[in-house]
Amino acid sequence: MTSSRRRFPSTGLSALGLAALGLTFTGTAAWAAGPTDAHVKLVTDACPGVDAARLGELVAIEIGTVGAGRTLYPAVVVLACDGERVAITATDAQTGRQSRTEVHSRVTTGPALLRLLAISVSELVATSEAPVEKTLPPGHEPTPVQPSEPARRFGATAAGSLRRVARPATWLGGFALGAEFEFARHFVLAIEGRGELGSTATSRTTVDWQAASGSVALLAGAGSGAWRIEAGLGMEGGLVKLSAHDTATGAKGTSLSDPWAGPIGRLRVVRALGSRAFALGRIDGGWVMQRVAGDASDGSALVEFRGGWAGLTFGAGMLL
Repeated sequence: MTSSRRRFPSTGLSALGLAALGLTFTGTAAWAAGPTDAHVKLVTDACPGVDAARLGELVAIEIGTVGAGRTLYPAVVVLACDGERVAITATDAQTGRQSRTEVHSRVTTGPALLRLLAISVSELVATSEAPVEKTLPPGHEPTPVQPSEPARRFGATAAGSLRRVARPATWLGGFALGAEFEFARHFVLAIEGRGELGSTATSRTTVDWQAASGSVALLAGAGSGAWRIEAGLGMEGGLVKLSAHDTATGAKGTSLSDPWAGPIGRLRVVRALGSRAFALGRIDGGWVMQRVAGDASDGSALVEFRGGWAGLTFGAGMLL
């Protein structure tokens, strides 16, 4: 093959391109031939979860669109998967020119992901056709893009929560706002602030709760398709205000505010709802190490926030 380009009839180029690429490249691949004289060889060895045959059909359709009225030359496209990242490299088999892009699959799966990959492949093939006086050495296999760290991603969440305190037996309902930072493929740092209200009926009176707390947790997880499950440990602490009502015997109710803190465990399930939005459900559990106690005027314990607790949280989030 010389460095200058020679225009062949469509049928001749099809046969020549298929023969040349069949001798030059090896590996698991799917061929996509569009209505133009372009031929694309897809190498998907590094992406076992990608349906190569279906992807080849979609690429052929897209090539027919982007290549209408143009002459596209044989190309080899290598897909390299690294977790939720798919790196794509297109090499023009005649000139050796390479083009690269990548697709993130965290919130795009199934047919939608194949469609997105097909569009990306066809655009690379179209843009790699610019004349470059460089030939591809015989027997040279394009090197797949080396996997690199996935892009760092931030997210914001909003959720409703329900917490059950064991001592005293009390329900606390509230609302939480959070932020999270995915700093590695399997790890997320989650920060959250929460406000809660509740009440406890004792033998003497009713005690109202007003609580504000913050938590930080390190979660490790993995996903399949649109679903992801994460679990981890962290710490939570805050300030709780306990307000006692006046008693039937005429005793005047008072209030107190004290801090509390303790370790937490968290299990979270995330479901993608498109390219950026997601829903989440969560189970939390913890132990109050810095307790809060409210005593009656005679010195006896009226209410005491201590021991274990468990909670449920449901909400939604957005990748930023």
